[in-house]
Amino acid sequence: MAAEDITITGLSHHDPEALLSAIGVAPGGSLIGFDAVRSKRILENLDWIESAQVQRLFPNQLDIAVAERQPFAIWQRGQSYYVIDKTGVAMSGFPVGKMVRLPLITGEGANVAAAELFNHLEATPDLLLQVKAAARVGDRRWTLYLDSGVTVMLPEKDWEQAIALVDDLNREQRLLSKGIKSVDLRVPGRVVASVAENKADDANVKKAAVKRN
Repeated sequence: MAAEDITITGLSHHDPEALLSAIGVAPGGSLIGFDAVRSKRILENLDWIESAQVQRLFPNQLDIAVAERQPFAIWQRGQSYYVIDKTGVAMSGFPVGKMVRLPLITGEGANVAAAELFNHLEATPDLLLQVKAAARVGDRRWTLYLDSGVTVMLPEKDWEQAIALVDDLNREQRLLSKGIKSVDLRVPGRVVASVAENKADDANVKKAAVKRN
């Protein structure tokens, strides 16, 4: 009994050959001894598959349906890089070099906390478009790195409101377009903006504090 009719659905990032190879099946190959339950378990143990259904219809038909984990971000941990999904699962089946459009996150715990961060950033699309990378500091808070070179240090608590405040200040006062080097929101109730050295009147970095209304 050969595998003459194989149907695979749900693949968008991987080749069917990789999936079939994992369960030891080849088109036209023998299905004698094939175990659908075991094959399902094998597929769901692959880090790039979230769920799988495997059904053999006698004598020679095999139906496989999978749900792939979707690439969400690139997580840098030490000197290693991983493509992760929204739940933080690292997926070896995705080559990092082909995922250059994904945001870069760094730090311990960043893979688990990133989805919540970017969900809130979606409410400030102008700011989101500028975010090049995000670093998880001490697994307690975030620092954002913008395309312009500006660093935004978010507080440990109420960071959602801090994101909204930066977005408001940027829209109303063009905060991020004034030669700013960094924006520090770690102290509750204050925004401290450091001016880039080449924008200052002297060699020292000037600092200005903007109090919340």
